[in-house]
Amino acid sequence: MKIAIFAAGTGGHIFPALSIAEEFKKDDVVFFASSRELEKKIYKETEYKVIYLNIEGFRGKGIVKKLIWPISFIYNLFKVICILINGNPKKVLLMGGYISSLGLVAGKILFKSLYIHEQNSILGTSNNISKFFAKKVFTGFKLGLRNECNSGNPIRKEIRGSSYFDVPDKDNILIIGGSQGSNFFNDNLPQALVESDISEKIIFQKGSHTINFESTQIEFMDFIDDISKVFAKTKFVICRSGASTVAELQSYGMPALFFPLPSSIDDHQKYNANYAAKDGGARVFNEEEFNKKEFLIELNRFNSLDLRELSKKIKKEIHLDAAKKIADEIKQN
Repeated sequence: MKIAIFAAGTGGHIFPALSIAEEFKKDDVVFFASSRELEKKIYKETEYKVIYLNIEGFRGKGIVKKLIWPISFIYNLFKVICILINGNPKKVLLMGGYISSLGLVAGKILFKSLYIHEQNSILGTSNNISKFFAKKVFTGFKLGLRNECNSGNPIRKEIRGSSYFDVPDKDNILIIGGSQGSNFFNDNLPQALVESDISEKIIFQKGSHTINFESTQIEFMDFIDDISKVFAKTKFVICRSGASTVAELQSYGMPALFFPLPSSIDDHQKYNANYAAKDGGARVFNEEEFNKKEFLIELNRFNSLDLRELSKKIKKEIHLDAAKKIADEIKQN
């Protein structure tokens, strides 16, 4: 059974989609993504068929780009329709974000069975529209929707098969500012980290940004390819709170300090972080109220806690079989 999957924008949309795709035959899957370099890098190693579309999101753009956007949308819509006609997938899975709006319209025109997956604790704009046309709405957080299946968020295979307790000795602190890095993290955290009581090595994913800071304690990396290998030696993480990040931390049982992205659509990262931290396995900070002295106090206090107990508090198993659960529902309905 052939399926088309629309997943683009960030790793938060793409990695769950790839996990779901693994439950289908590789030749039966076609992905639709945007032409951004980050997406091409992620997809390049998967060997799936990927159609790259030259389109951007609508929200948050300037007036000129908003005026041009409908033209771009119509052009890409015709392209998607032609590809769907030729490939003839019976099912269409929308992972949210602007790319999914193309899948929604094309899927309805061609009478395809539509399914959506919402990773966050609040429906995104595209999914909020698509929910009225979808046979099933798969969710990472329970949202109380009419046609909802609270499947959890699909996570990468290497995370599914590992746990915080696999390696007793933890030598690293991990900093992840999202798949593209974070200017806030890069500008504010290196100095705070070296002034803290942390004695472990600090692995810092900075994205493609340049950091003018040197420390023998911090290893700066553009992107971490083998996250499970790094996780095994990590004591705790300082990170954003995108849905995929939260799901992987919960599944692994990784204690965390969250800095929700203030500009996230509808402030969904704040809700994700608060949900993950509610049992005490994580802390949530407000980037816009950041104070280095106050952060150092909280960081040192967190570092002194029993991290194994915090691991038990953040641990959740709902995400572990999410990919299979979603794929089975799609195949059967």
